Amino acid sequence: MNYNITIIWWTNWFWKWLAKFLLDSFWKNINLIITWRNKNKWNKIALELWCTFSDNNIASVKNADITIFSTPISSIEQTIKEVAPYLKEWSLVSDVCSIKKFPSTALKQYSPNSVLVLPTHPMFGPSTWTIAWQIFVLTPIKQEDKIDKRYIFLKTFLEKSWSKVIESDPIEHDKMMAVVQWLTHFDMFVLWETIKRLWIDVEKSLDFVSPIYKIMLSSVWRYIYQHPKLHWDIQMYNDEVLNVHKVFMETTNDFNKFVENKDEDKFINTILETHDYFWENAKKWQIYTDKIIYLLSKQIELIEKNIWKEIWLINIYTKEIINWKVEKYENETIYINNKKYDINSWEIIIN
Repeated sequence: MNYNITIIWWTNWFWKWLAKFLLDSFWKNINLIITWRNKNKWNKIALELWCTFSDNNIASVKNADITIFSTPISSIEQTIKEVAPYLKEWSLVSDVCSIKKFPSTALKQYSPNSVLVLPTHPMFGPSTWTIAWQIFVLTPIKQEDKIDKRYIFLKTFLEKSWSKVIESDPIEHDKMMAVVQWLTHFDMFVLWETIKRLWIDVEKSLDFVSPIYKIMLSSVWRYIYQHPKLHWDIQMYNDEVLNVHKVFMETTNDFNKFVENKDEDKFINTILETHDYFWENAKKWQIYTDKIIYLLSKQIELIEKNIWKEIWLINIYTKEIINWKVEKYENETIYINNKKYDINSWEIIIN
């Protein structure tokens, strides 16, 4: 059976990952249309992906079995209002926004009654090369939607692709995201901006760092690398954010006062209370970071033990394969056949 799928896209790049994923997963069993306003600029990309480009949103959804809105949070409500009334009867409509409450309301309000509204949140970015073990949140609006064959089809497909499927609802989702996304992003941005304002030489600081500090900086960079408009929309359109913001600022001020007042007891007791609060999960988190550190160390150990021996390198992004003898290794750079490779971009395999 062939499916007609339309991705309504505007400015973010997640649509391209989504298009490639759908085409790789279903191949000849789908007719994929992607839409945008500038046909001349993006028609070439559509041809490269073996799908169809359209600059007409309404015409593109009239025959779509599945429609996915992949637009910025700030524009999705207006886009849904314009397009959703023309959705094919008994089709499935979804979105991939980081916020769920108001897109869900808009989809339900403007879509035909027979259309199954299934808001989703893929909790990963376009640099991800597989959904295996990635979290995919499904937020059906009604409990009875879970027994709809269209819902079962999508959930089963994701699970068979080894994705970790979380079932929630739009309200619970946004409460969780206010912490999982907003608090994490906010903390990371403040940390990076603080380092910048202190005029710290980040490269030089790496000479002094522990593996955990390096992992933390890597996490910060993943957020900084993404377009700031996405993070701004997450801050602005989740109405659960302000309460989290209030508690965060209060907590920051408390710790600042502990230090200013040289109040060792309050500083230590607060951390110990936090330790007790998280105790049940603390061991699991420590094991997780221990594994990352172990794998990083093991990779270096493998390289150093195999100088002037043949190894395989597989690029984690392009899947390019290199098979040659290691000539030298220093500062996370491996030298093979008179060329330099950053080991962090490669999987190391020893024969």
